[in-house]
Amino acid sequence: MAAEPLYLRVKRDIAARVADGSWAPGSYIPSEPELQQRYRVSRTTVRKAVDDLVSDGLLTILHGVGTKVVEPRLSLTPATLMSFTQMARARGVEPGRAGDEVTTRRAPADVAAALGLPGGAEVVCFDRVRTADGRPVSHGTSYLPRELFRGSDLSRLQEGESLYTQLEEAFGLVVATTEDTFDLARADAATAARLDLAEGEPLLLILRQAFDRAGHPLEYSRILVRPDRYRHTVTLRRRR
Repeated sequence: MAAEPLYLRVKRDIAARVADGSWAPGSYIPSEPELQQRYRVSRTTVRKAVDDLVSDGLLTILHGVGTKVVEPRLSLTPATLMSFTQMARARGVEPGRAGDEVTTRRAPADVAAALGLPGGAEVVCFDRVRTADGRPVSHGTSYLPRELFRGSDLSRLQEGESLYTQLEEAFGLVVATTEDTFDLARADAATAARLDLAEGEPLLLILRQAFDRAGHPLEYSRILVRPDRYRHTVTLRRRR
């Protein structure tokens, strides 16, 4: 039987040290020369092991700085509808919110179209940053038809941890399905400040429409997500 390639042994040991916390998320692993000395292997072997771990999403190389252990990301594999709060807790992460603001305004054309409203109709805007273990993950603005909340106290939208749970419990509005469209965006100055990153950094943009059981639009949202702290997996099955 052929001997196991040296780079696999190095790769496995580095992964084990990350898993047991010896090299914690957000920290830098030893330099290439230090790894060569530690494992008594060539530079090529170390490089191959590290490159594989980068491809696996465990490490990231910051040129001129070093090789960093990737921080765990929230991960969603769509099957059933889950709120950010449910998704975070399922991953053992404490969800949070910051910078909440509820206002009303006239709907821009794209928002009105998504909600099936006439141009210029009034909408409720719920703006907030979602956090995981206190670190910002996303900045989202939800638009909801103002007519759904006539005579209601809009500040109640801010009371619950999850918007969808609060819509149901406080206003009797049940989100049954959502449709997400994915795109790319770059952080402007305001978003960069909210999400604690550099202006111009790439972001995942999610445009979401939420519907009740009858298929009526309840929400349209624009969500900007730090891709280093979130991963979205889609499983496609071949039609028989």
